[in-house]
Amino acid sequence: MRWLIIFLYPVLLWAQDLTFSPELDSIPVRVQGYQIPVPWTGGYAWSSPDFCDIDGDGDLDLFIGSSNGKVAFYRNDGSVAQSLFAFVTDSFGDINVSDWMGYSKPVFWDMDVDGDYDVFVGSGRSLVRVYRNIGTPTDPVFEVYADTLKTATGNWFYCDRPQLVDIDADGDNDLFCGRYPGTIDFYCNIGDSTAYAFQLVQLGIQGINVGGSSAPEMVDIDADGDHDLFIGNEYGHIWFYRNDGTPQQYDFTFISNNWLGIDVGDNASPEFCDLDGDRDYDLFIGKDNDYQPMPPGALHYWRNDGTPQSHNFVQVTQSYLTFDAGEITHPLLVDIDHDGDLDLFFMTNANLGWMKNIGTSSIPSFQIESFNLLSLPPGSFTCAHLDSDPYPDLITAAGWAGVLSFWHTVVNGGQISFQFISSLNTGYAPGVSLITAGDLDADGVDELLVGGFDYSPGDWILALYENQGYPGHPNFVFQTANYQGLDSVGVDPALSDVDGDGKLDLILKEYGVFYYYHNAGTPQQPNFVLASTNFLGDTLYAPVAITGSDIDADGDWDAFVGAYQGGIKFFRNVTGESPVHPDPKRPAPTHPVITLLPNPGNSTIAASYKLQAASKVSLKVFDITGRLTGTLFYGFQLPGTYSYTWDAREKASGVYILQLDTPNQKATQKITILK
Repeated sequence: MRWLIIFLYPVLLWAQDLTFSPELDSIPVRVQGYQIPVPWTGGYAWSSPDFCDIDGDGDLDLFIGSSNGKVAFYRNDGSVAQSLFAFVTDSFGDINVSDWMGYSKPVFWDMDVDGDYDVFVGSGRSLVRVYRNIGTPTDPVFEVYADTLKTATGNWFYCDRPQLVDIDADGDNDLFCGRYPGTIDFYCNIGDSTAYAFQLVQLGIQGINVGGSSAPEMVDIDADGDHDLFIGNEYGHIWFYRNDGTPQQYDFTFISNNWLGIDVGDNASPEFCDLDGDRDYDLFIGKDNDYQPMPPGALHYWRNDGTPQSHNFVQVTQSYLTFDAGEITHPLLVDIDHDGDLDLFFMTNANLGWMKNIGTSSIPSFQIESFNLLSLPPGSFTCAHLDSDPYPDLITAAGWAGVLSFWHTVVNGGQISFQFISSLNTGYAPGVSLITAGDLDADGVDELLVGGFDYSPGDWILALYENQGYPGHPNFVFQTANYQGLDSVGVDPALSDVDGDGKLDLILKEYGVFYYYHNAGTPQQPNFVLASTNFLGDTLYAPVAITGSDIDADGDWDAFVGAYQGGIKFFRNVTGESPVHPDPKRPAPTHPVITLLPNPGNSTIAASYKLQAASKVSLKVFDITGRLTGTLFYGFQLPGTYSYTWDAREKASGVYILQLDTPNQKATQKITILK
């Protein structure tokens, strides 16, 4: 059973080697009752989704283009009726358009009718690159076919997002290009189904202009045999034009410039597909999480509960696959509500949010309480005790103003709010990049380290503000802008006891790489010595900030890393553990037992089981030949008893196998259907 892609990263430390494993879904995250399937993949700024059956197994797989110019791939391990997406890679097929404007916008189609999918990749107001699949329908291999897509007369295509449909019913796909500042260009395919040749027909069809960028998507939304036109625009809305023409000759009629009242913030990128196999189109919308991260989420999902002729879209979630609060995400682990377990705060370039730990200190489980506890200018934040109550207080840094702001944390009935106390002008404007707090002299109060750039002499700084106050009455006094001579390029500090020796260590981010400095001194007089120049390994794309603590109470330090594109990645400390066998410090779950009632049965079967420990769980039904016929559950579950019903009303009489999989155990039970 494929649960997780695991890479093990050894980190050379002062006392011993540490090993970390990136985990995508081992700590659950819920938002408004919806459990995010793979929360810790990091986010996708300028997300642009596209669905196709890339592996020829009969269900739709998912691809996401983003601002890094690459294409992420999620394989569908479920079925036509119930999709279960598993993260495979953030760099599918070596597709990359970052050498242009980035902002990859993939569209898959079989351009040469050889039975497998090729891909056109738009690049946001730039050119289109073509990749041919030289592999097979079940094992794709891509190579660059055309560095730049050109017309039949040799002219380049400039395209926010390409859309390929057979608009004239001649058996080959024609090309529509969304263009800045909001128009749609039409190119007719004068070649054939095996060899395209696009000829410009019209720049700016029918005078359509949605304003700003335009992302066209064509689908027969009313099942009348022709393609209707939907356009995501720069301002987060979707424009709808109904096709009142024929399958051979389009004629778009304007219906709405804010279809369904949808507003995803910035740069809506719609994609229709039949996700649940009910023969009508469901809707996914990618978006830009840069200047307008609200509403949050990189991929919004609307399920169609109507019919092919009459749609009825219901919004399911704004966080369909992964957690993403917006670009430039700063995470921070802190027990903000003083309940004995660690919560996770996150700050984007505009807002401060909160994931409350609704699990325990050893089995964490997060619930997003708010994406916007506090609206803030771009900058960073940390927590420290500023008063005499037990709740950590908030310190924020407005990066471009060089001002630190101090906030009192108010906890009332499980809700968190912040009251402004005072501010401190660092004089480094614009330039404060990250701040961190920790008791650097073991006097019971936290000091501040401020990393950034001082534009006056033009130097990077790592400034120490010593707390010369006492508990409940801080007094931060500037000491040096070159703390321990560590004012290197791109300083972003984080203080934490990484190696568990009771002393604060230091992590600095330089040019997107984390440097680890072991504290070879004492709690009263730290001495930071470089121990690793590539902390956590090479797989991090544009990390923003790091935070860490013992999230699972197993005695070692785990890490959460914020990503520039948005979202957070989780790295579990697996030092001393086998990558194959479970952690000996955690009790292994006992073998789960499945109870079936009734068995034999003829219509519905109730299956129940008990988990002794938190685990990833798959509960599926197979026929006697091993073919998957139903998925009852797929995801992460806390300890407890669970029950699910298998609907067998349309199943033939015979023997079926119910299989329960966890990473460490497997249980099967025969089901007999008699009709």
